[in-house]
Amino acid sequence: MLKKGIQLITLASCIALASACTPILTGQPVTDNKGTRSLGTLYNDQLIESSAIDAIKRSSTLFESANVSVISVNGIVLLIGQVPSEDTKIIAGGVTRNISNVRKVHNELLVSGPASGVVKASDALITTKVKARMVAETDFPASRIKVVTENGVVYLMGLVTKEEANWAVGIASNASGIQRIVKVFEYID
Repeated sequence: MLKKGIQLITLASCIALASACTPILTGQPVTDNKGTRSLGTLYNDQLIESSAIDAIKRSSTLFESANVSVISVNGIVLLIGQVPSEDTKIIAGGVTRNISNVRKVHNELLVSGPASGVVKASDALITTKVKARMVAETDFPASRIKVVTENGVVYLMGLVTKEEANWAVGIASNASGIQRIVKVFEYID
């Protein structure tokens, strides 16, 4: 009896989810917004990030002293952080390229010791400033741009037009404490 009840609840949940995913029929044509990522793409990006971190850590004991972050947007991966040697940087890039659904890898790992707490705090502040300035601009959906800062370098990722990329770089360049800006955009025009 309990098993039958669970099956009915599961079936009802599936029907509710399926109907929620069905587009509402209106007189308006369905448009494709190339600047947004689907839920499936968002899920794949999260899976890429966790799979890559796991694979990198398992690939060598040298990564025990490394600080590696993996950021994925639409299958384009950015590797940032610090590693103990050029070999570990190369290994991390190669391992990441072999992860399912990875389309391209930007290996920006630095061969150095881990960043200090002061550097990490400064990076967080820079990221917050840049994101706040983007959100304050009402003419552009800032949620489409991912901002990450590592060692004073601001990385901008997302699906954007060239005009939107230039806008994002202009906004980011006004924040203090930035060493440089790196565009890791996928252009949709």
